[in-house]
Amino acid sequence: MTQLGKTERQEILKNVAETVEKRFYDPRFDSAAWRAKVEQQGRPAVDAPNTEPFVSALDRLVRSVGTPDSGFFHESTKKKVPKGISARFQYCQPNECAPSYTQASEAGDVFLSKLADGVGWLKVTKFPGAVGVDIAKQIDDAVAQLSDCSRLILDLRGNAGGGLAFLRVMSYLTPDRLPVGYSVTRARAQKGYTKESLPVFDFIPAKKAGLLLLALKFGFRDDSVSILTEGLGPKPFHGRIAIVVDETTTGAGERIAAFAKERGLATIVGARTAGRLICSSTYKVGHGYFVRVPARAWYTWSGEMLEGRGVMPDLETSVAGGAQDVAIDEAMGTLVHV
Repeated sequence: MTQLGKTERQEILKNVAETVEKRFYDPRFDSAAWRAKVEQQGRPAVDAPNTEPFVSALDRLVRSVGTPDSGFFHESTKKKVPKGISARFQYCQPNECAPSYTQASEAGDVFLSKLADGVGWLKVTKFPGAVGVDIAKQIDDAVAQLSDCSRLILDLRGNAGGGLAFLRVMSYLTPDRLPVGYSVTRARAQKGYTKESLPVFDFIPAKKAGLLLLALKFGFRDDSVSILTEGLGPKPFHGRIAIVVDETTTGAGERIAAFAKERGLATIVGARTAGRLICSSTYKVGHGYFVRVPARAWYTWSGEMLEGRGVMPDLETSVAGGAQDVAIDEAMGTLVHV
């Protein structure tokens, strides 16, 4: 990280201030309060003795109005800077959004087991990749191995979010093509919109070459999008699904649980989810620095925003995990007579 002169710092601060004010997802964003914060916290940082306190001050400034994955950083840090199609489709890097609420997977991303009484257990820990062609194939393989199960437990505890491959899990919850939810940018919200008029993301390509078609469809327009399930057809466990969640379920995992609950596709078991559904987009602000700011609101199809609230389970459990997995026991119990 090279040292910045005062003129360079002033330029970066100006770009950060304008980017946050313009891109923050909520049209009700208090611009006057934000400008006052910039003057109070940002301007003194310009006169700091070296670059490090300047960077730290701007990071705190951005985080003070953003979501947990917001911030200010240099390209030389470990934080990934999405490019190309990833920059448009990535909701957040796995285990990057609210890391204190998520758990990294040590052994893999997709796990399965066949439990008693024809119950299949499927756990997805994260959705790596922007669109997630590879992880979607892993999910397909797991569901195929559970094809003789008449009931399903989907375990989303510790799900660390990721890209749009959560659509594949949603699509296995219903045989139909159903609207899931939608994300809207600040610009689109201010311009006005209907959810039905938004561009539709409704399939994950079988091969990575298919990403080119997505780039052509979405690459030259506003990032607002609605999501529709893929219509993968009937499965033996449809109508007999339990989804296990807790406070470590974030982002994509919460979108899946919210969709299932809103559509009555599964019984939600466990504890309230983290309420961390809005992740940030990354923008250049000069001299190798970037700012991340929540730039797209996420709504369920009924128009509910769950940020900061999370998804409430239908059946709450006091213990999730451990030698006796009470949440799984409770989930099993909900499926016995269905």
